[in-house]
Amino acid sequence: MKLGFGLYRHMLNRENYRFARQCGATHLVIHLVDYFNQGAADSDQPVGGGRGGGWGFAGNPDQLWTAEELQAIKDEAAEEGLEYDV
Repeated sequence: MKLGFGLYRHMLNRENYRFARQCGATHLVIHLVDYFNQGAADSDQPVGGGRGGGWGFAGNPDQLWTAEELQAIKDEAAEEGLEYDV
């Protein structure tokens, strides 16, 4: 079994990778859609947008992930002892 730690786009940084590793995670579960694109990500739960609030719009079709960005995330996570599967 692999223990994964879930992170949203705004949480992809070394501080959170280290925290995940301290919690015993060996892998990351990365949410590639940007549920926070309509406002500040001041909490870990996406809100706003759409009728009645909620998760809002997922992603930004004008700003897709690049291979270089994904590789940089993978490299940084590996430096902290974590993996993610693509």
